[in-house]
Amino acid sequence: MTTLRETAELEVAAAEDRTRHSLALYYRALCGEVCSLIPYDDGSSPWEHADTETTVWLPREAPLDDHAEFDAQEWYQVAMTHRAMHRALGTFDIDLARDEPLFARMRPTDPGDPDVPSLRRLAGLFGHSVLGVHVFATCEDLRIDAATDRLLPGLVKPARAVHHGALHERPQPATLFPRAAAVEALVRYSLGGSIVWAASVMHEPIARIVSVVQHLRDPRATVESSLEAALRVCDILIGLPTEGAHRSTHQLRFADLDTTLDDSRFDIATLPDRMAGAEGFAGWYHPVAYRDWPGPRYVGAPAADVSLEAFLPQVAQAGTAPVHVGKDDEDADAQGPGRAVAEAVSGGADPAAAPNLRPLVPVVGHEPWADLDTPMTSRAPNEFVYPEWDTYTGGYRADFTRVRVLGAPIKRADHSHYRALARYGHLVGRLVRELERVRPDGRTVSRRSAHGDDLDLDACIEATIDLRTGVEPCDRVFTDLRRRRRDVAVVFLLDLSGSTAVVLPPDPETPGTVRSILDLQRDAVSLLARALDRVGDDYGIYGFSGSGRDDVRLSVVKDVEERATPAVWHRLGGLVPDHTTRMAPAIRHLTRRLRDVEAATKIMFVISDGRPYDIDYGQQYGEMAMLGYTIDDTARALGEAREAGVHPYLVTVDPDGADYLGTACEPGSYRVIAETADLPEALAALYTSVRGTV
Repeated sequence: MTTLRETAELEVAAAEDRTRHSLALYYRALCGEVCSLIPYDDGSSPWEHADTETTVWLPREAPLDDHAEFDAQEWYQVAMTHRAMHRALGTFDIDLARDEPLFARMRPTDPGDPDVPSLRRLAGLFGHSVLGVHVFATCEDLRIDAATDRLLPGLVKPARAVHHGALHERPQPATLFPRAAAVEALVRYSLGGSIVWAASVMHEPIARIVSVVQHLRDPRATVESSLEAALRVCDILIGLPTEGAHRSTHQLRFADLDTTLDDSRFDIATLPDRMAGAEGFAGWYHPVAYRDWPGPRYVGAPAADVSLEAFLPQVAQAGTAPVHVGKDDEDADAQGPGRAVAEAVSGGADPAAAPNLRPLVPVVGHEPWADLDTPMTSRAPNEFVYPEWDTYTGGYRADFTRVRVLGAPIKRADHSHYRALARYGHLVGRLVRELERVRPDGRTVSRRSAHGDDLDLDACIEATIDLRTGVEPCDRVFTDLRRRRRDVAVVFLLDLSGSTAVVLPPDPETPGTVRSILDLQRDAVSLLARALDRVGDDYGIYGFSGSGRDDVRLSVVKDVEERATPAVWHRLGGLVPDHTTRMAPAIRHLTRRLRDVEAATKIMFVISDGRPYDIDYGQQYGEMAMLGYTIDDTARALGEAREAGVHPYLVTVDPDGADYLGTACEPGSYRVIAETADLPEALAALYTSVRGTV
């Protein structure tokens, strides 16, 4: 029976859904595309919130303060408009071969392989600099905001207010080293700022930057214009120091700058060289909250679980391959996929085919696999160190990964658990009956208990009579359902990698509802949890993600032996897509956890949407070797679970899952869900089947 509290929570959930749907529909009306909206909390790294083609990240609360001249609704409208206009005005449809009307062409005249999308070759124009891509994105932000003012005049007032509010959150360039100060001045100018505090020696480079990017407010400006402007801005930035700061600063008004500079350097067809120190810029580059944070999609990569900062060095490392490639096919094949990646980014492996592109340069000291010999240690009680199986050396790497066990964040306003029960509640009764058929009921009923699952009617009546007759009533008025022996413990391990934010195709039966893979995972465990609560099987719910071998994160939604309370479902709703998929350490930790549980039958379900991947997970052996490394380590972890008496099962919605799960899992211990939307029902059926065989 639905309680009043659950009813209230369902009503709040419905209101939240309506708001999200309204924003998604607004986005679709502007650009014609469907998106999934995902809220995030402050305090995490901005790259974790980079939009993808189908996902828009927005802060859970609009950044309002006492000086804000806009309300939350206006802020979200401006943020969604900005993102939609990126799509509508072609930011991600850049064509390196296409002419634009505002600048002398600085891009290579030979655009390279036409079969490789231009966006994939964009980073190569900046020497694979993350900062270069961000400068391009800022130039595009400026063009997009200017075009939005022209095309949507009704939005000008709230947009100006939001831009003005964003300026209040910016650091002053006077506190930054010269190159960072110049970039900050660019961001401030793009937000419509009028003044900036800067050293006198910075006036000239800032004036040159403004003289370039001011053209992006021209109605004729295109995305290719933004690229031309970004190349010129980077050419200016290269000459500025990356350390030190000027103590003496002055107020500089953008309107007073001489922006009619005839910079002859821009007539020279050179491209920006690599900017030393540019990859570590995130510490001082402050995001603009209403704008999307540039992620891998700005260089044509669909990945949602790797930062642009981590992604480009891998490409740059692979990009050294063409230098050593032989002319015959045999030599080329020997370079493996590293060459293919380099070709994809540069537009062709043959340097002669793209003479204007800079050579691809490896990022010295930034390879995430450069410190593989350093053992991990536990730095806190919630950290655990595990080995990793290296299939290419045929042995374990001791103390190689570190798992951090964290409580899942609580999202009190989330009601996804109750929405899932509303959608699949009709299946619970049947699932309970099936589970009760495959397992004997070993529960005992303890009446007149001080704590329990329900009221003991007889005890309550006696207590009431005692109260009315003046006798102190007994407080043992509960019925406690307990099993004589805990015979089943099952854990559900949910993949929280960034790709689980991918939005699913629209459901014809629920038009207007946008859902992600993670939403379906939540529904699946909500359905099963309700059934397990009724039959008495103990269960735990966990999520896993990570960003390297030293930071595998295990988020605890409900620990085994923990009671299912409303807080558990708020934690389930608080899970968000986050980083990458290093599956084996999470399996090893839950195996360890189950060892401590008293149960005759121990089961582990790993629910994922793709193969294992991490930023330092086998890359040292080359691109072709990564899959084998990750799959073999996962297979080894599953084997360790079996040796510990745990029955592991791997469930995936990856349509290619059968290609690698057959190697990692024993026959019958994995399942590929053909239709992602079927995950909740398929997982329930699989659990029933498993319970009948173990």
